[in-house]
Amino acid sequence: MQNKTHYPSTFTFITLALSILFLLVAIVIFAIGSLLSLFRQTNDAAGQMITAFAFGFVCLLIMLCAWFVLEKVRNKESADAPFVFPFSNWQILVAFGIVIISIGIGTTVSFVENQILSWFLLPFLTILVIVPPVWLIFGLGSHGLELGARWRFFSVFGIGMTLAPLIMIILEILVLFFGIFIGAVYIGVSQPELFAEIKFVADQLSVVTNEEAMINLLAPYLANTTLIMIGIGYIAVIVPLIEELFKPLGVWLFGFQIESPAQGFTLGLLSGAAFALFESLNASADGSISWGAIVTARAGTSLLHMTASGIMGWGIVSAFKEKKYGRLFGAYLAAVLIHGVWNASAAGAGISAIGESIGRPEWLYTFTPALVCGLLVLAIGMFAVLIASNRKLREQK
Repeated sequence: MQNKTHYPSTFTFITLALSILFLLVAIVIFAIGSLLSLFRQTNDAAGQMITAFAFGFVCLLIMLCAWFVLEKVRNKESADAPFVFPFSNWQILVAFGIVIISIGIGTTVSFVENQILSWFLLPFLTILVIVPPVWLIFGLGSHGLELGARWRFFSVFGIGMTLAPLIMIILEILVLFFGIFIGAVYIGVSQPELFAEIKFVADQLSVVTNEEAMINLLAPYLANTTLIMIGIGYIAVIVPLIEELFKPLGVWLFGFQIESPAQGFTLGLLSGAAFALFESLNASADGSISWGAIVTARAGTSLLHMTASGIMGWGIVSAFKEKKYGRLFGAYLAAVLIHGVWNASAAGAGISAIGESIGRPEWLYTFTPALVCGLLVLAIGMFAVLIASNRKLREQK
């Protein structure tokens, strides 16, 4: 009897295969660019190599996913075996040790400002800082809960690093450009003098290469309360609305096959882990003295993405399997709210940090401490939600 084509796994495998080809091309481009920058001693050679390593690591993970999904495409019985995540409590200390040591070495290297040393070490150290917290958070959140069939586990993980980010990036760019277009039309019609001024500044920015000169040109706009509120509104409202809907894309696609809301929670965590790895590794491509601060901040962002997506995964499967649509709405609202508050606090802290450069030095002392404390409290709260959710779902088994 001829085996039937399993369309979900076939579609997933094709998506992963195309992503691997794209990433291989990107790796070559960034690696060559990094080498050229290193020899010419121009630009951020270490940052480009970090990007090449980030794409390379993601590519290896997607290859792993493709291998297990291919088992289902070939109708292997092993593809449907339950997947067990290899996590034990001893890994907590190991993960903390790896991260702390890596941050210490990397921060020292970045402060030395030796281009060759940064180029050689920071790409490895970036992966050693970003990956262990994601592993640790997923292990703690999924401990004792069923993860479902092996092929589906790796399908959700692979989709979370490929199709989901692609959709989110496209939608966020479209919304941003639409907003800019509407704003430009409105200003052009109602305030032509302001439009001409903005056009002049844009023309100047296209030819200015000095960072201080750029800040001086943008200072009046960076300090404008209305523009700040619009920017934070986009980051704190529009971005969370899009990302929390599409981050758990794999859970949406396999919603009817996922066995329980608890399993939806774990696969939601997995979707968040996939996106966190993709985003954090690429957002850490900075070989300057800011490297240590950037990679450290990404750990909190990983917790955010995974906790919010875990909540969404639970809500999605509750709606699919138990017809509890109120849970889905509540989960989406909670995920967006958590993400929005985090983004608003982070954006506010970032704007406050440049206050001195734009003539508002009081921002650094007035707002930054409260916003940073808010981020810390929110991170502690998300970790508590993660552990409490895991415990509650285990009790319901």
